Amino acid sequence: MSLFSNFVDSVTTAVDSVTLNKRSDGLIHSVIKVNQECFKLQKLLGEGGFAFVYLAQDDKKQLYAIKVIKCVSKELTENAKKEGILLSRLNHDNIIKIKDMCMIKEDDGSKMLYMIMPFYKRGSVQDLIDNNRKSGKYLEEEYIFSLFKQVCLGVKALADYRNRQGIHQPWAHRDIKPANILLSDDGKTPVLMDFGSARIARIEIDDKKMANKIQDEAAEHCSMPYRAPELFDVKVNSKIDERVDVWSLGCTLFAMAYGESPFEMTINRQGGGSIGLAT
Repeated sequence: MSLFSNFVDSVTTAVDSVTLNKRSDGLIHSVIKVNQECFKLQKLLGEGGFAFVYLAQDDKKQLYAIKVIKCVSKELTENAKKEGILLSRLNHDNIIKIKDMCMIKEDDGSKMLYMIMPFYKRGSVQDLIDNNRKSGKYLEEEYIFSLFKQVCLGVKALADYRNRQGIHQPWAHRDIKPANILLSDDGKTPVLMDFGSARIARIEIDDKKMANKIQDEAAEHCSMPYRAPELFDVKVNSKIDERVDVWSLGCTLFAMAYGESPFEMTINRQGGGSIGLAT
């Protein structure tokens, strides 16, 4: 059975009661059932907005990262489904893969989307940068270029995306940064993650309402030190496309070399200021 067969109707019941009223850490030690497989949530790895990522273990003691998205609105539900479908179709070594997913209906009628993904014990490139800074070290130039080239290949896969009808439909990640790049166990392969910010890349801004929506989405999902200038102040009659990721890639490369994004470095040296104005 394919990952998304009957996905829209795959609303099941969790083994343990998991409700939206609980704190994020209240799910720890809960057991969830995703398409006949059981996973025990062990600890919270990270959170942001309506999404939480947990370390989980299956019955075979295999570790996974489980992303839990609170679908508190129709828009959030649709975006969460699009994220899952996109990742299921992007079969690329430098883009995180989904093992399985399902929508779980809670006792109060609300829904939560669970995505089962590999767990990367080395953490992210940001973790690597932080550890090096503590010891006064920097990443080797050859290593930086090796990682960066592979990240670019992952982003290219997004830009080359074709939908189920085979039509070219470029996507943009919109939040590329060291913290969203995981490292394989041998440290040699970067894996782009967190596609909650991803959107169809090419958008024409026809009116003020759309401009405000895109700008608000960027403010919520796109980290300021890596955000493209056109997402800070979205203009009517402008166009947004996959080049927003090119900007973020440049900032990421700088951070890998110098330990922080160019705009963070400028602000820190000046003793304060606005990243939005700096870009």
